Amino acid sequence: MKTNKLKKRIWVIMAFALLFSLQTKAQNTKEWSIIPFARIGHMLDGTIWMDETYHVDAGVHAKVSFNEHWSLLTGIEYDYRWGFNREGSWMFPGDHREGLQHFIRIPVRAEFTHKWFYADAGLFVERATNTHYNANKTMDFGIGSEVELGGRIRLSENDHLRIGGQVQLGAPTHWTEGDQTHSWGGGFSGYLLSAGFEHKL
Repeated sequence: MKTNKLKKRIWVIMAFALLFSLQTKAQNTKEWSIIPFARIGHMLDGTIWMDETYHVDAGVHAKVSFNEHWSLLTGIEYDYRWGFNREGSWMFPGDHREGLQHFIRIPVRAEFTHKWFYADAGLFVERATNTHYNANKTMDFGIGSEVELGGRIRLSENDHLRIGGQVQLGAPTHWTEGDQTHSWGGGFSGYLLSAGFEHKL
């Protein structure tokens, strides 16, 4: 089916990007860094049928630098979402949408750095850890884009503190309804504050 082909292509592209990075490391020609991070921000969210939500992200990125200014960044992220529904009440744990508060995300971004400044941009693919929205609908995957700008504060020769701001735009999420019906719906946009620790290996 077209949907499965699209999903496979997304994963194949990200797998090739990661394998390319690993091959580069094996040749010992590039510099590698690891970046644990956390983010928090406000979103206008339609993925779980809310007018506004708050997102908290945490994870770790691997970064390979090709030269003084350009690098490729990928990794794994956990995204937690909560907020108000349209009636203005909080989403409680017993709500049937609870499974769609938790997402696992894989990003691939290109980064430019100059002295203390950095800017990166790229795409991500995500999936809810509990894919069931209700008895007749499941979430297959979501995709989106993100742009981050910030500063790198030098702590030592190999360590930097990263403080920045990120804008995310989530494309409509792909759903399966019943056994055969496929649809796109939701999406989100908003901004987050980001803090991370970059360590050169």
